Amino acid sequence: METLTTTPSATGITHKPWGLPAVLLALLLPVLIWGSSLAISLSSDTSEKLSTGDIIVGLVVTILVLDGLFIGLATGLSLWRYKLGWGELGFRPFDRNFWWLPPVAAVGAWIAVIAYIAILTAFGAEAKQGEVEELFESRAVLPLAGVAIVLAAPLAEEIFFRGFIFPGLLRPFGLVGAMVISGFLFGLFHVTGPESLGLVLPFGLVGMLFAWLYYRTGSLWASIATHLLFNLVSFFLLALASLMGNGSA
Repeated sequence: METLTTTPSATGITHKPWGLPAVLLALLLPVLIWGSSLAISLSSDTSEKLSTGDIIVGLVVTILVLDGLFIGLATGLSLWRYKLGWGELGFRPFDRNFWWLPPVAAVGAWIAVIAYIAILTAFGAEAKQGEVEELFESRAVLPLAGVAIVLAAPLAEEIFFRGFIFPGLLRPFGLVGAMVISGFLFGLFHVTGPESLGLVLPFGLVGMLFAWLYYRTGSLWASIATHLLFNLVSFFLLALASLMGNGSA
């Protein structure tokens, strides 16, 4: 009986010329940047608030450098190297029969994350992205934060983690292994300090969900749409909480 590790999906996602060596090469620079940023965060004074100017510069750098790096590495080591079209990274037409998947998956992902954080809180633990919460402390930053969180991040991260990393891991690790590894790599990149270590598990599971959506539909638009909806809800709730807090202060 054939297994998922050798049987190509009906969508052709397993038919990729790049593999584990390309994936490891693509991860080198992002891991170095993430590790350096984490080290700086651990060694700095977390009680000192960032200025609005610092936050704006950080957002611009994130959009232009980190998100640009994700897209550049994925396309460079796949499309440009092998002279392929964008369809090989998952930019194929989205089957209208699956229109319901992104909103349902986004709601399910949010319920799971909220439940996980509630359980941690009940046990006296904490899991949050402190740097992300600082983005909502100034109304002047909200539009740029919206672009970074709702638009740039879903597009860049889906191209890198689902369009490139996930298919590159299918041959050596099989479907489940590729989902788990790519998902938890996605979760690790959301760790910005000790307070956000608890987010690795829920974000890793969310990353696995996004990988399954791509595999199931054969279109990266499915995971991009789900990621966008997930981040949009997060952005709206955090912005609303911040505005209400500032109004009552």
